[in-house]
Amino acid sequence: MADTHQEVVKVWIEPGCIVCDACETDCPEVFDVQEETCVIKPEATNPDFTKNLTPSINVAAEGCPVDVIKFETVEVEGPEPEAWKQAAEAESGAAAGARGGGGEAAGHAAAAAAAVSREAPDPKWVSLLEAAHVSGSRSSGGPPAELVKSAKVPAEAIQRSIPIEDAPDAKFALMVGSGFTRPKPSVADQIREKASTLSSRTATSRRGFLSITAVGWAAMAFVGATFGAWFQSFMVPKAPILPAAKVRVGRLENYSEEGVYEDYKKDGIWIVNLVEEGERHVVALSTICTHLGCIPNWLPGAHIFKCPCHGSGYRVNGVNFEGPAPRPLERYTISLDNTGVIIVDKSKSFRQELGQWADPAAFLKV
Repeated sequence: MADTHQEVVKVWIEPGCIVCDACETDCPEVFDVQEETCVIKPEATNPDFTKNLTPSINVAAEGCPVDVIKFETVEVEGPEPEAWKQAAEAESGAAAGARGGGGEAAGHAAAAAAAVSREAPDPKWVSLLEAAHVSGSRSSGGPPAELVKSAKVPAEAIQRSIPIEDAPDAKFALMVGSGFTRPKPSVADQIREKASTLSSRTATSRRGFLSITAVGWAAMAFVGATFGAWFQSFMVPKAPILPAAKVRVGRLENYSEEGVYEDYKKDGIWIVNLVEEGERHVVALSTICTHLGCIPNWLPGAHIFKCPCHGSGYRVNGVNFEGPAPRPLERYTISLDNTGVIIVDKSKSFRQELGQWADPAAFLKV
């Protein structure tokens, strides 16, 4: 049977990263350690990119102290490339040296597992602290960040790692003494800090006092002017701005052919030439849907008005036949002036369900 080997096609970080920087040290092409967590670089989302970095990703995953680096592999025919074996051996050796010194660190860890000393923290947490740093990332280039002694793990996890049976307050005292956690300031310290802040604020110079006074007067003047303008606008009656009730839509001969004319849709009017009860009429239909007030569209191919909001449909004469519309479109008063120009009066409308379309003012005979 032919030899096969595994290649990484997908890698991700699960929750719980402690920002120890070990993964970026082992495989900087894939991992980018930031302030709060570690992320996968965009180019590492490509399977062809991660396949060539399989040894480094394996080393990084094995070296993760909290086991949050996960990856997915596929089986590939053929033996593992020789270059991978050499790279894996080199990276494993370098990672072991970077994490605190091989056999000596293992000896300390074994000793700590046998008995916990109250004078020094657990060696496994010491290695994490030594790997922690300020910025969390060296991907931007430049020198490595300064190392700091701060554990970026939950206090509960640290507490569980200390195998002692003392009372909770004794455990907390041990954690504080070991440098794993820092207690909050006491109430007295908080009061003193606030008192110091207030004292610095009260030491205002004469120039600062004059500046504050000038700003105050300017604010008062602005408020007074604004209130005066509002009061005037409220007290002075204003004539409402209403759209023109009567619209001149052209001469009757402009609508000699049967169909729908949308020239005055912007004014809320459709001029329609149609045959009703054997007579040809010109009517002025309202463009407002009787459902919720939307504006339907005229569809010449289907020969209907269709509302885009909720699907109401109206025939060419304005009668509804589908959708939630409760009644037909309304018609406006339509008439001819002395010069033969059609006048549509939107102040008066006619409703079909009330039998008002038969009113002579609701249509013009052609």
